[in-house]
Amino acid sequence: MNRGVWEQYVLAATTIRDVLTETECDAVKKDALRVGLSRSTVIKGKRIKPSRARTSNQAVLERTPEREWLYERILTIAEAVNAELWKFSVTGIENMQVLRYKPTQRFKWHYDTYPGSLRKLTCVINLSLPKSYWRGGLRLMGAHKNKEHSRLQGAATLFPTFIMHKAAAPWWGERWVLVAWLTGPAWA
Repeated sequence: MNRGVWEQYVLAATTIRDVLTETECDAVKKDALRVGLSRSTVIKGKRIKPSRARTSNQAVLERTPEREWLYERILTIAEAVNAELWKFSVTGIENMQVLRYKPTQRFKWHYDTYPGSLRKLTCVINLSLPKSYWRGGLRLMGAHKNKEHSRLQGAATLFPTFIMHKAAAPWWGERWVLVAWLTGPAWA
């Protein structure tokens, strides 16, 4: 796909290598364990509740002075990619989540936006070494530039929140990811 067509393609994702180092990925996982993992939830209407569609474990990493480096890194990368590809109005970031997927744990096909949501972009960073799990991973409906890099530790996959996607369960091992949602004014 040539660059001009890629820039105009809204239903597309891209993966950026080396957003986080191996040491930083390990630090984020340790931080999530310190916070504590619990059953993942979904938003249904105005309620947050467990779901059969999302069976992973999660830890919410609120924005604190100790995590500011991580929030700034994600914002910087996402804003640069957004300026090149989508040009959405992005003004903030939600609290990030670390997700752990073990065999049989998955998140079925879904969107990361919902009525009233201010979410514009999703950023999924692989925290696991590719050899630490087999199969499973992020699946997207739509084009995916640099898809071959999405399993690399520290690689970030960014896409508009209205692209349907899922997290397939690993067959063995554990897959850890950091998820961030970039926000902005409501869609016009």
